[in-house]
Amino acid sequence: MNAEKLAKMLDGLGHPLRLKIVALLARENRVMYLNEIANSLGISRALAKVHLKKLEKAGIVKSKIILDEEKGKALRFYELVPFEIHISPEILKEVVE
Repeated sequence: MNAEKLAKMLDGLGHPLRLKIVALLARENRVMYLNEIANSLGISRALAKVHLKKLEKAGIVKSKIILDEEKGKALRFYELVPFEIHISPEILKEVVE
């Protein structure tokens, strides 16, 4: 892992609500619809979307659009991308150098 990727991931995880989203996706271990995530966390759909976009940009979650033929619209579902982060001063020194 290089310094830029590590910084992007840490930035993505750098908010308590984003940590809750990651924990929810890890606990459920399945793809979840945006409204389902928002309702599970007791937040608005708009707020969930903002934080999910940040997590997706950081490479922590990925989304896919699935067509719901009954509703006649496309729905965006999110899932967790497996990752591990190990940080210590020594590891940071290696990553930055």
